[in-house]
Amino acid sequence: MSASARPSVLIFATGGTIGMRRTEAGLAPDPDFASVLESLVERICRPLGIDHRVNHLSPAIDSANADAETAPKIARAIRARVRTQRPRGVVITHGTDTLAYTGARLAFELADLGVPVVLTGSQLPHGTPDTDAIDNLTLAIRAAVKAAPGAPAAIAFGGEILPAVRATKYDSVSLTAFRAELPLSPYAMGTSILPEASTSDEQSLTPARVLSFRFVPAVTARDLRAAVGGGPDALVLECYGSGNAPMARPGMLGTLREMCEAIPVVAITQCTTGGVNLDRYAVARELDAAGVIDGGDLSVESATAKLGFLLDRGYRSFELQELMHANLVGERSPRIPPEE
Repeated sequence: MSASARPSVLIFATGGTIGMRRTEAGLAPDPDFASVLESLVERICRPLGIDHRVNHLSPAIDSANADAETAPKIARAIRARVRTQRPRGVVITHGTDTLAYTGARLAFELADLGVPVVLTGSQLPHGTPDTDAIDNLTLAIRAAVKAAPGAPAAIAFGGEILPAVRATKYDSVSLTAFRAELPLSPYAMGTSILPEASTSDEQSLTPARVLSFRFVPAVTARDLRAAVGGGPDALVLECYGSGNAPMARPGMLGTLREMCEAIPVVAITQCTTGGVNLDRYAVARELDAAGVIDGGDLSVESATAKLGFLLDRGYRSFELQELMHANLVGERSPRIPPEE
C-alpha cells in the first residue's frame, strides 16, 4: 500500500489510568508515558498498515478532576487537529471515572466532524501484567479507521464498541466496565441535524455547569434547595420510576417552581432502563406543572451533556425545552405525547 493510500489515525491522550504507574503512594501519572504511548501505538498500527500521530492534552488530567470545561476543551483541540492533520479517525484516551460523561458530550460537540471519534482507556495501567490497555487501544484504533466518516462517537472498551451518548460505567473493577442501555424501541440514530448556535444575548464563553440530584426517601425541600446553592446553570433530577418525586414533602412544589423559573430542570429516571413520563402519575404531573422538563430515557450522562451543550450554544426557555425533547444524536427515544 502506498504511503498516500494508507489510513491515518490521530491518538489524543488526555490522562487517566492507562498512562499511570504504581508508586508507593498509589497509582500516579507515568512521566515516561509519552514515549511509552508512541511505542504502543507504533506496535499496533504498523502491522495494520495505519499511519499515526500522537498528541497530548496539556496538562493531562485525572478524569476524576474533569470539570465543565474539560469535554469542550477536548472537542476544540480535536477540531483543530482534524483540520490540519486530516486523519481517517480519532482515538481519545481518557480516564474511566468520567469517560462516559466526556463521551456523551463529545457525541454532541463532534457530531458534524466528519471523522470517526472513539474513546478508550483502561482499568489497569499500561505496564501492569495482564493490562487491558493494549487490547482497548487496539480495538479503538481499528474502530476509528474502519467506521464510516459520519459514524457517531463511540467508546471501545472490554471488547465492545458502544455508542458514547448512551454509555455508562457500571463496574469499578471489571475489564468490561462499560455498558450502554439503548433508548426505548424503536431506537433512532437521531436527526443528525444539530442546532446552530443561538444568537441569544445570554450566550456565554463560560461553560455551563450542570449538576444532578437524586431523590431518596429522606429528601426534603431544603435538601433540594441546597443542591442549587452553588449556582449551577441547570439541574438533572434523578427521579423514581417513570418520573415520580416526593411531592407531598412540605415546600417541595414551591421549591421546584422557584428553581424552574431560574434554571432549566430536567427529570430522568433512576432505573437502568425505561424512561420518565410526567403524564403518568399525579405526582409526576406536579413536576410538569412546576416547569420540569421531561427527559424521557436520557441517561444521567447524556442528560448533563445535552443540557450543557445546548446552554453553551445559547439556548434557553422554550427552544431549550423543545431540543431536550428532540432526539439529536441517538440520545433518547421520541417523547411520549401527553394522554388526553
